[in-house]
Amino acid sequence: MASTVVPGSGHLALRRRRTGGLILGTVVAIVVGLAAVVLLARRSTLLQNLLSTTTLTVIAVALVVAGIAWIAQVARTYALARPRGMPLGRKILGTGTAALLCLTVAVPFGYGVELMNSQRGLLNSLFQGGGTSAAEALGKPRLNVLLLGSDAGDDRTGTRTDTMMVASIDTRSGRTTLFSLPRNIQRAEFPPGSPAAEEFPDGFHDPSQPLSGDYLLNAIYAYAEQHPEIAPSGPTSSPGINLLQSSIAYMTGLPLDYYLEVNMAGFSSMIDAVGGVTVNVGPEPIPVGGVTAFGRHVTPDRYISPGVQTLGGEDALWFARSRRDGTDYQRMGRQRCLIQAVISQTTATELISRFQSIAAVTRDNVATDMPQQVLPALAVLADEGFRLESVAFDPSLPDPNSSTGYFVTADPDVSYMREVVRNAIADPAPEPAPGTAPALAAPTAQPSPSTESSRSSSASASPTPDPAAALPQSVEESCASTGAADVPAGGEPGTSQDPSATGSSGVSGSDQVDGLRPDQN
Repeated sequence: MASTVVPGSGHLALRRRRTGGLILGTVVAIVVGLAAVVLLARRSTLLQNLLSTTTLTVIAVALVVAGIAWIAQVARTYALARPRGMPLGRKILGTGTAALLCLTVAVPFGYGVELMNSQRGLLNSLFQGGGTSAAEALGKPRLNVLLLGSDAGDDRTGTRTDTMMVASIDTRSGRTTLFSLPRNIQRAEFPPGSPAAEEFPDGFHDPSQPLSGDYLLNAIYAYAEQHPEIAPSGPTSSPGINLLQSSIAYMTGLPLDYYLEVNMAGFSSMIDAVGGVTVNVGPEPIPVGGVTAFGRHVTPDRYISPGVQTLGGEDALWFARSRRDGTDYQRMGRQRCLIQAVISQTTATELISRFQSIAAVTRDNVATDMPQQVLPALAVLADEGFRLESVAFDPSLPDPNSSTGYFVTADPDVSYMREVVRNAIADPAPEPAPGTAPALAAPTAQPSPSTESSRSSSASASPTPDPAAALPQSVEESCASTGAADVPAGGEPGTSQDPSATGSSGVSGSDQVDGLRPDQN
């Protein structure tokens, strides 16, 4: 028994001091060395190694060797301690007990080896590369990742990307801006000279079907899958991803390095795998169901209760997707806040304890062209803390070039979208010196980007939005007024206000798309 708990102690008890001291000394040296590594090494260094398939292989081999050695010394201790001439019954009992002790030692080592192999398998199967090379990506000041939520199901025709965001990551500071693009953007543009631009010189639409949902931004993926000849040949093997990537990159002016696609049908399983997520649902309940496949409103199956709630996978999916009693823009806000909540609430301990189920779900529901070699650098930034900001290209975004004063999704101003992006990712102004009054923003004809900042009251008071006030805000701030606030460890949601994220301000008639196919609603 003693050798099972502390290797070498059984030999010492049997007065085999030399062998017992050697075993115990080796174990103590290994434990002290590992403790020193964990305590003295930077967390970012540890994360980098845990994302290296070579390191994971070395750890797995070391666990196998250590497990075999531990079991061997338990068996040897029993063999030395067993009296000669032991009756058969006691001999069977003793041997069975020793075998059970060996199994007790083998289980944690076996689990560790399986964990390392699962992590290695996930890295090899998911992060196969294909986008920007790791060498080029690691030398860039910014990484731009297209985040997609694909929405395929039995009640839908084809695959549509109802969730589309671009995460632009500053590789020096970790400052990350999420650019959200509504699914109902019309007349999406393509790079000049491309086959898609020649096919749609006035943007992605069909003049004979001006209100068709088949020509919204979220339908580009499905259209390219049906007409692969107009899609670029790369960077992926999917015409849908390639064409959508080219359109979003052109409209935002951001070269997209990678994409990350999550199948929303498996999203609930992913939330369950991490143990659920806590969010502030808001003052009003969120309907579950309530809209048929043909767009008819019926009585919802049930409601997600208002206030701070810990949601399982199915409810988290409906929190992100529900369109009943709300707008697309509210839904976009809830999705951004859900991403923030999952990132901030999933601890390393939870990831390790639930890794097997997380890995299994991720393999089946996530696709990306990001190479493994980029992951350690992103892990370092994540460890130091991503600072998330958000910009939404929705009708609450001030646009002085528009007749309404706000961004019009039915006829997007691509040059203005690029200007918004440039301003949003520009380095923030330095903090004022202590005791110095902050300088006021000077009037400018060049509008700054808007996120979910408070605009509903100013919209009614003045026909022209104030571009100087349209600055990126943190996701936590913008989540607060949507009722989708990230809930910190203390369980209290954020407090800053964000009326525009509800989609209630500046919504013009031209932004409401009628006559869509029922399954597009």
